[in-house]
Amino acid sequence: MHGSRSTGVMTAGLAASSLAVAVYALRHSPDPLLVARWWPATALTTAMLVTAPRRHTRLLLPVVFLIVLVASLVAGREPVFAVGFAVANTIEAVIVLWWLTGFEVDRPELRSWTDYFRWLIAITLGAWAAGVVTAGTIGLSGEHELWRPMLWIAVTHMGAQAVLLPLFLRQSRHKAQPRVLEVMAHLALLALGALACIAADPSQPVAFLLLPLLMWAAARFTSRWANLELLGVTLGLAALTTMGRGPFKDITGQASVTDIAASAQSFVAISAITAVAFSVAMIHLRDSLRKIRNNEVQLGQLLDSASGTAFIATDLEGIITWFSPGAEQLLGYSSADIVGRTTPMPFHESREILARAQKLRLTPGYDVVTHPVAQGADQDTRDWTYVRKDGSRLTVSVSVTAVRGVDSNPVSFLSVVRDVTDRRAAEQALVFALDKERETNQRMLDLDRAKGEFVSAVSHELRTPLTSIVGYTELLAEDMSENLTVDQQQLVERIDRNGERLLTLVEDLLTMARVEDGNLALERIEVDLRSAVRVATDEVAHSAHKGRVSLHVNLPAEPVLLEGDQAYLERLVLNLVSNAVKFTDAGGEVDVTLRTIGDVAELCVHDTGMGIPLEEQGRLFQKFFRSSLATEHAIQGTGLGLNIVRSIAEAHHGEVRFQSAPGEGTTFWFTVPLIGSRDGAPVDRVTPVPAERPKHRNDSEVRR
Repeated sequence: MHGSRSTGVMTAGLAASSLAVAVYALRHSPDPLLVARWWPATALTTAMLVTAPRRHTRLLLPVVFLIVLVASLVAGREPVFAVGFAVANTIEAVIVLWWLTGFEVDRPELRSWTDYFRWLIAITLGAWAAGVVTAGTIGLSGEHELWRPMLWIAVTHMGAQAVLLPLFLRQSRHKAQPRVLEVMAHLALLALGALACIAADPSQPVAFLLLPLLMWAAARFTSRWANLELLGVTLGLAALTTMGRGPFKDITGQASVTDIAASAQSFVAISAITAVAFSVAMIHLRDSLRKIRNNEVQLGQLLDSASGTAFIATDLEGIITWFSPGAEQLLGYSSADIVGRTTPMPFHESREILARAQKLRLTPGYDVVTHPVAQGADQDTRDWTYVRKDGSRLTVSVSVTAVRGVDSNPVSFLSVVRDVTDRRAAEQALVFALDKERETNQRMLDLDRAKGEFVSAVSHELRTPLTSIVGYTELLAEDMSENLTVDQQQLVERIDRNGERLLTLVEDLLTMARVEDGNLALERIEVDLRSAVRVATDEVAHSAHKGRVSLHVNLPAEPVLLEGDQAYLERLVLNLVSNAVKFTDAGGEVDVTLRTIGDVAELCVHDTGMGIPLEEQGRLFQKFFRSSLATEHAIQGTGLGLNIVRSIAEAHHGEVRFQSAPGEGTTFWFTVPLIGSRDGAPVDRVTPVPAERPKHRNDSEVRR
C-alpha cells in the first residue's frame, strides 16, 4: 500500500512538473515555430510512464497528450500546432517506453552495457520521431525548410532525455567512497569551470572544460551523483543561454547545421551520453573487481584450508611469492622466512637437481623444475625428494603450471606439492609382493607340471602289472573254477574286482594328464554312436542287476554316425551310465536314450537317484570333486569321471549339460555334431538281459 501511494505521488509530481516546465519553455521560446531552447517536459513525461506500473500505461498516455496540449494552448500556440506538438511528444514517450520495457518491465535498469545501448537507442528513436512529427506540423504553416526545426527538436529532446531519464531508472547501488579531499577538489574545479562559462562568450569555447569534470564524477562518484551534477550543469548552461550570456549563443529557426552542432543542447546531449557510458563502465569495472576480490578471497581460503597440500608460487626468477599454510606444515618453514627471500632450491636434493640439469643440458637451478612449462607444456608432474627444515627427507609429487598473461607468456609459476612418501612406499611394497606372488605362481606351475609328469610316469608303470594281474585273475576264474571252493572263488572275484578298479583309476589319471598337457589325441574315424552306447551299457548291466536298478536303453533303428574316437566315446557313455547306476537306490530306474535332432546326436542319461545338492552343482565338473551325498553314503569314486566326460565331449566339439534336484534324480545330456544331417528316426527299446561280467572291464570304472 505504501509503495502504491508513493508511486502515485511521484506520477502526480512528474505530471505537474511536466506541465510547468512546458509552459515556461514555450513562453520563453525565441521563435514561435520552435519549441524552446531546451525541452525537459518530454523527459519528465517519459519518466512518468517509465516509473508508473504497467497496468496504468493506457491511462497515462492521454495525460501526456493533455499536458503538452494544455501547455501549448496556454503559451499561445495555435490549436493545430498545439495538437501536433502533443502528438509528437506522446509518440516519443511511447517509443522510449516500448524500447526500454516492451510494455512489460515495471522499471528498467541502467546497470550494464546491454541496458545502456537499449537506453541510447530508445532516446535516439524517440527524439527523432518527435522531430519528424513536429516538423510535419510546422510544415502545415507553409514553411518549406523543415530540416532545421526537425534537427533542432531532435537535439533538444535527446539532450533532455539523456540528462533527466537516467535519474528515474534503476542504477547500481554500489556506494563509491572517495576521499574528502578529492570531493573538495572536484567541486572547486567545477565552480571554476562554471565561472569561466559565465564570463565567456560564444567566441570562447570554454565549455569543454566541464566535460572532463563530468567524466571525473562518473568515474569516481556514484551514478546518482554524476546524473545530478550533469543536471546542474545543464540547468546552468540553459539559464546562461536564456540570459544571452555564456559560451553558447541563442539559436533561432534560421540556425545552420554548424550553429545547432555548437549549441548548448548538443553539448548537453554529448556530455550526458558520454557520462552515462562512463558510469556504466565504472559499474561494470567495480562489479568485476569485486568479483575478482571475492574469488581471490575464496581461493585463498580454499588453498589455505588444504593442509595436506602445499602451494608454492614463484616469479619468473624463481623467487617465492606465495607460501601456503600447507607448505609451512609440510616443510617446517614459516611464510615470513620464505616469501620474497629465496627460491625453492633449498627444498631440493642437489643431486636430483644436478641429474635433471644434465638431462636437460641446463645450468643447475630452479629452471630445471619449471623448464617444461616455460617451454609451453600445460603441466609438468614428477616426483622429487624434499628436505624439510629439520633435515628429514620425504618424497613429494610436484605439479608445476605456468600462470600466463594476455600474451600467453608465463608471468609466474605455481607448484602444487603433495607428500607421497607413504604412497610410494606402499607401491614399492605392492610391487615386491606382486613379484613374490608371480614367483610363487611360477613355482606352483612348475610343481604342478612335475606332479603331472610323475602321475603320468607312475600310471604307465602301474598299468602293465595291473593288466597282468587282472588277466591272470580272469584265467584263474575261468580255467580253475571247478577246482576252487566257494570261498576261493569269492577271493578271486574280489581280486578281479579290485584289480579292475585300480586299472580304471590308472586310466583316469592317464587321461587327465593328457587333457592337462593338451595331448588328448583322438583317433578320428567314422563311429556309430549306437555301438559305443551298447558296449557301455552292457558293461554296466551286471552292476545294475546286482543293485536291483532297472536299466532301459533306447536306440534309434538307423546308425548315428559321427567322426570321433570309439574308445573315448565308450568311456564317456560308460562314465555317465555308471554314475547314474551308482547313485540310484534299489528299485530305481536309469533310462539311456540316443536320438538325432537335426545335425546333432543327443544322448540322454536319466536316473531316479538321490540327485545333486543345489549349492554343489556349480562344482560338479571340477577335478576331484565329490558331492556330500557321495561321501555320506560311502560311494566309492575319485571325482575325475565327470571332468573326463566334459574333456572328451569338448574334444569331439560337443557339450555336456545336466539338470538335477535333491531326491528327484539327475539327467545328463551329451550332444555332438553328426557327419551328415538326418532327422530323428524311430527307436527300438532294448532292455538288456543280465549277462556275465565283462572279461576286460567292470562296472566300477567311473567315480563321481
